[in-house]
Amino acid sequence: MRTMRNDPHVIEFLGKSILKYRNYRFTFAPQKYLITGKATSVGWADDKEVRVATKRPLSTWIDVFVHETCHIDQQEQRPRWYKPKEDALGKVDEWLAGKNIHDIKKYILLVTELEWDCERRSIRKIARNKLPIDLKEYAQRANAYILGYHWTLANRKWCKKSYETQKIWSGMPEKLISLNVALNPPRQLMDLYYD
Repeated sequence: MRTMRNDPHVIEFLGKSILKYRNYRFTFAPQKYLITGKATSVGWADDKEVRVATKRPLSTWIDVFVHETCHIDQQEQRPRWYKPKEDALGKVDEWLAGKNIHDIKKYILLVTELEWDCERRSIRKIARNKLPIDLKEYAQRANAYILGYHWTLANRKWCKKSYETQKIWSGMPEKLISLNVALNPPRQLMDLYYD
């Protein structure tokens, strides 16, 4: 039985990505989480670097890597659309660190739209590159992550439980939710965060 580590599609995807995004620095950090201000994450990308926490199985961090490369694609393909959403992410980080930010809901919704678009791209990239990632489960976790921003707004702390708690993500739809649902989630999906 072939492992993901030896899967030719994974090897090819990583190699192609390093070549395609050669103007970016890649950091594969041997830690469970990356800490940015008061928030923790498993990966992030900016205009210079892609950083992924790799102290977890390859099957877990490869989808984070896919997601972060999709943020680069957003920056390069839609820079005027991307910039205000990236700025909103900075506002959300400041708010999580304790700064009073006027109309934080507006910024949370901009970030939610950014992440929804990134997850849509990620699902396509996973399928196109034939990566051995369960797309139904990926979509469920993506939906939980996207809707976790609404929990973050209500609780003023990062919602890492959205993608780590099986009870939450397994209750999500098996296909990526629409942007409208991402921005206006139904109560039954948000109740998963509070049970």
